[in-house]
Amino acid sequence: MQDNLILRVALDWAVDEIDPPRSFGGWNTGRVVQQTHESLVEDDFDTPPTLADAATRIVPRLAEHVEISPDARRFVFRLRQGVRFHDGTPLDADAVVLNYERMCCPDSPHYSAVAADFNRMGTGLIEHVRAFDAMTVEFNLSEPFPEFLRYMTQEDAPGAQSLISPAAIRELGPDGCADLAPGTGAFRFHRRFNTPGGSGMELLCNDGYWGGPPAIAGIHFLPFPNLEDRVRALTDGTVDIAYSLEGADLVDLAARGFTVPEFSPPYLWYLVFNLRDPHMADVRVRQAIAYAIDRHALCDELFPGAAMPATSTIPPGAPAHEPSSPEERYPHDPERARVLLAEAGLSHGLTLHVVAAQFGSAQSDPEAVYTRLAQDLAKVGIQLDVMLHPDWVAYCNQWREGAPAGVAFSEMSWGMSCDLWLSQILHGENTSPRGFNAGYNQDAVLDGLLDCARMTLSLADRTALYRAADKRVMEMLPILPLFTSRRGMIGWSPRVKGLTVVNQCWHDFRRVRLK
Repeated sequence: MQDNLILRVALDWAVDEIDPPRSFGGWNTGRVVQQTHESLVEDDFDTPPTLADAATRIVPRLAEHVEISPDARRFVFRLRQGVRFHDGTPLDADAVVLNYERMCCPDSPHYSAVAADFNRMGTGLIEHVRAFDAMTVEFNLSEPFPEFLRYMTQEDAPGAQSLISPAAIRELGPDGCADLAPGTGAFRFHRRFNTPGGSGMELLCNDGYWGGPPAIAGIHFLPFPNLEDRVRALTDGTVDIAYSLEGADLVDLAARGFTVPEFSPPYLWYLVFNLRDPHMADVRVRQAIAYAIDRHALCDELFPGAAMPATSTIPPGAPAHEPSSPEERYPHDPERARVLLAEAGLSHGLTLHVVAAQFGSAQSDPEAVYTRLAQDLAKVGIQLDVMLHPDWVAYCNQWREGAPAGVAFSEMSWGMSCDLWLSQILHGENTSPRGFNAGYNQDAVLDGLLDCARMTLSLADRTALYRAADKRVMEMLPILPLFTSRRGMIGWSPRVKGLTVVNQCWHDFRRVRLK
């Protein structure tokens, strides 16, 4: 294999096991899976957004055509002819049925409780999936789900509805396919290898890819948890592409010929308040924290030209995101914060025990963020006792279990190009450990808005409901969005050609060429 045809990509953490429906490692895992595995539909990675904050278009991928019933309860997919998994197994309707039985049919011998758990938001409404004929698959849902296709495109949500070879599932079992899960993508998993930053990953070109083989021979994904190391790897030519450059000197990188595009990925860096904690259960304390934090200064000092203060829990790149940002609900106002704390009986101050990851997928330096938060909060009488977790994947798994007693808040960097994400992280039915409502939010008003939005067929009406839900969240503050990424999520050298950037947190390297 020619080294000059290998695309080298720097990540900010090592990649979780490659078995898309069972993976939980954040967007870095999704950045690999996007190259190796495919869903019935995918984001359109070939067409740049026409509007700055626009959500991606959804286009057929392994399906050639999708028929949707007027009530959004029946979806019929006509599959693409001539597609094979990397192990040679043909894609047909039975292969699709077996993959979905793994995710949502407890009576199936191919059922995986882990895959079902991770994919519940996207597949939990499936009542029946059947092969209509050899190349046609029919899904019947228990209630209207107009976001069914958009959620299908989410990588590491956690889990993913990307298909793997049915032969592998049969041979290895529904929970035995880690790094042994052949997909249909333009690249195939080859091996892991050791690097100073953790486990690297090598993909090789799939010469039999149904869309024609890519122009590059393979891809190396290399973890560099430290930002300075990632920047150095990009500038000295060790890698061709680097993710998570927020915090670097982006003006200097651009002046040196590197491409650092400005776009709107569905990304939020946010705090998750533990609503079982006696202090955090008081909305006045949560609002005081929001008023105390100077989000503009945080962005300008830590991530100049890269991050923007978040004014909403609906991230850019999601359909319900408002293109013109709403008025800032909690402008920096330390005096207002002190008044609220006094009303809550905390004028004497308090110490909060909080947790964060030290590094991780799109984490943007949590230690520096918490240091900046501690400075602001100390000015209103709140001291932070910070515990940093050194392992990102372990932090994710612990975070999903829910905030432990004694922890006031945690942090997460997440978001989706599907508005259903708001329900995934805040609906009462998704309280940890069953779901990802890690702060134990229970709000019947919010749940009602989210339930109604999920089933509403009209995009305009659904958008209005999600925006109403967002307004409720910003009022009650079970979570506090701090910032979003505008530039620096990805950058590349002049050697890279043919890469189209859309408003997503991962990218498609099928069309990439190396100069």
